[in-house]
Amino acid sequence: MMRTLILTIITTSLLVGCQHSPRKQFYLLSATNSNAQPTAITHSVGLGPIVVADYLQRSQLQVNRSENSLQLTENAYWGEPLQKGITRVLAINLMNQDPSRAIEMFPWRHDSAPTFSIRLHIHELHVINGKAVINASWKLIDSTTRQTVAQQHYIDSQDCNGSPESIAEAYSALVAMLAGTMSSALETAEQQ
Repeated sequence: MMRTLILTIITTSLLVGCQHSPRKQFYLLSATNSNAQPTAITHSVGLGPIVVADYLQRSQLQVNRSENSLQLTENAYWGEPLQKGITRVLAINLMNQDPSRAIEMFPWRHDSAPTFSIRLHIHELHVINGKAVINASWKLIDSTTRQTVAQQHYIDSQDCNGSPESIAEAYSALVAMLAGTMSSALETAEQQ
């Protein structure tokens, strides 16, 4: 009898506690707006593979408390896997910077491979000491010759107060800046 009473009290407490838990909030990366006029697509660029560090492959947003310590944010989640969000936003930003450019996602068919492709590896993407930091490396490859046309180890930062909204905004800005360097390399390669 006493066990039943204790189990009932514990179960009721757990149910009441669960009913008052805060709602999950979801966040997305966003692309920059394009002011360019729509135009016919004249060329395509391959995007991928894109690899992100394993620690970024979680649904919950995170902040670094120090160089070697991560802290998950409470009730703040990515609306899509971060790797897919980076790919989506990078593709949109690259198309917005040149509306005549179509982006084909990796893997693509060998018989219709784009002239150039971009490979990306995100080594770090984190928030620490009021800054969002990206550390990435990318290569622009001529698909015909399989030669690397351009490559860069890219490091940049953006102010970020560590709130989920600020993290999503800062990461979006960092991906936009990364797309800008890639787009410049593409324009140079396409003119040669």
